Amino acid sequence: MPDTTVLAPQTQTRAQRAAASVLLNVPGEGLRMESTLHRSHQIRRINGVFDINNPVLREAVGDRSALIVCTPTVDRLYGQLIRDYVTTLPTPSSIEVMVLDRGETSKSLDAVVEVCERAAASRLLRTSPIVAVGGGVCTDICGLAAALYHRGIPHIKIPTTLVGLVDAGIGTKNAVNHGGQKSSLGSFHPPEHSILDAGFLSTLPVRHLRNGMAEIAKLAVVADPPLFDLLWRHGVGLLGSGFRSPADARDEVLRRSVDGMLSQLAENPFEQVDYRRKVDFGHTLSPYIEVASAHAVLHGEAVAMDVALSSQVAHRLGLLDAQHLDRILALLSGLGLPLAWAPTRVDAMWSTLSSVHEHRNGDLHLVVPTGIGSCAYLGLDAVTPQVLGDAHEQLMVRAPRSAGLTFVETASR
Repeated sequence: MPDTTVLAPQTQTRAQRAAASVLLNVPGEGLRMESTLHRSHQIRRINGVFDINNPVLREAVGDRSALIVCTPTVDRLYGQLIRDYVTTLPTPSSIEVMVLDRGETSKSLDAVVEVCERAAASRLLRTSPIVAVGGGVCTDICGLAAALYHRGIPHIKIPTTLVGLVDAGIGTKNAVNHGGQKSSLGSFHPPEHSILDAGFLSTLPVRHLRNGMAEIAKLAVVADPPLFDLLWRHGVGLLGSGFRSPADARDEVLRRSVDGMLSQLAENPFEQVDYRRKVDFGHTLSPYIEVASAHAVLHGEAVAMDVALSSQVAHRLGLLDAQHLDRILALLSGLGLPLAWAPTRVDAMWSTLSSVHEHRNGDLHLVVPTGIGSCAYLGLDAVTPQVLGDAHEQLMVRAPRSAGLTFVETASR
């Protein structure tokens, strides 16, 4: 048999550099195509993204046609700014604005199809981007629509919520809910650009600021002690000021949150290396809480409860000492985040862990803190129904007020 032969060597056109491939004749195996796909994801922090003198979005869109998708709230607050900015783009007549009225309870494939149908009506080309301006629901729907339309077109994310700025707007994943499960259908389709403008936070209700604080606290607990200290000293003040002051603390919190999230994602952006990820802290049982509450509990609120429960589990198993547990729970409570939800059922939590076990390729990989800035990964052999039940009961005793809160679904951004 001959040695492995390259039958179709890679040439160096721009398109082929973006999606390099080579066809091999492998002895004993026949033909094999080996490919790599180059993705470039630009993250920019700016002020005044829709200021007509700001060139960032104009340069990102270029002379391409585009569909800008925003939520009703964003349209009410910033719609005129967006439309005025469109007039400064190189091809304003080929830019359309769509208002997408969807919340967490309707973040479904129907919503994705709605965006795809509008993209088709707008005659978007293979290189035309969908520009999502909104919270995580909007960016998730648009990201998945971009992954499916024409088998993949570019998209640009402009998050308008704190969760979006530090999480949903900068990641590689996009997903919608299906079959009673949160984010069960999705794709890895990173945006071309994530444009982060903290100015949107000034019009965000405090509950939604807290919602984003949970994602920041999650990262701080398992990966960034200085960020934890910043939240400890300035978190309440940032919430009270609408994330305007203290300005130095705000900028450092956002910088560390974004950089920390991206550094974690960069190690395994498409989850092909393994299924142990620090950023999954707070995201194992939180989907159960969101769905069980009919999404009246916001994502960040459920993440906070998951962080609290996972920390209590770690303490119950002797992995986290009482002092660190107290600091974690005190930080969450101080930020106005709930620690537990009274209707939580242990059997339902256990069922959720079993499904997560399948999702993470046959192991639970429950992230639990072992200190401020360190963590461990637990399997189903360690996290038994008894351990879960004990941890939940301890949180109910510790935080009966937050556990009994009545959550009312609020309009999404």
